[in-house]
Amino acid sequence: RMKLLLAAHDSEIVPEEITAQPGELLMRQGAPAKRVLLLTEGSVAIQVRQNDERAHTLAIVEAEEVLGEMGLFGNGQHTADVQVLDQPAQLLAVDGDQLLKAMLFDADLSIELLNLISQRCLQGNELVGLLLDGIHAAHTGDAIELERTCSMLRQRGHAIADAADRLTALLR
Repeated sequence: RMKLLLAAHDSEIVPEEITAQPGELLMRQGAPAKRVLLLTEGSVAIQVRQNDERAHTLAIVEAEEVLGEMGLFGNGQHTADVQVLDQPAQLLAVDGDQLLKAMLFDADLSIELLNLISQRCLQGNELVGLLLDGIHAAHTGDAIELERTCSMLRQRGHAIADAADRLTALLR
């Protein structure tokens, strides 16, 4: 749907086609957010770092996903690293200023982006809730609740699954 909404603004939004190679960093956590990317082919890892330590992979994202919108509409900085995985990725880069101007006159485009950001915030809130439930269960020694919570965390994969395993190890 996002691709169609962007195409409807071909006079105001001129996306740049990008081919990114495996291992290429498309966005760096903390860097200024100047554009939004639409991943049209390939897959990328969404990674976060705390205190410039090692990166933790939160998710693997595949084609037809928008990247970078949270930084553009948030504090103006990217909130995560976005790195291309095993194969080259094809993307459309949309200048942030062009996108914002188009949003002024297109409620559908604005609602689509607001919905996307809302969904990502809801997912983040759900994840924080699960982690807090897991910490509480580990602290109180509730093995049944800890296993239930960690089972849901493991479904998220990557660094979140590792966190679930570490929480489980606290009761051993």
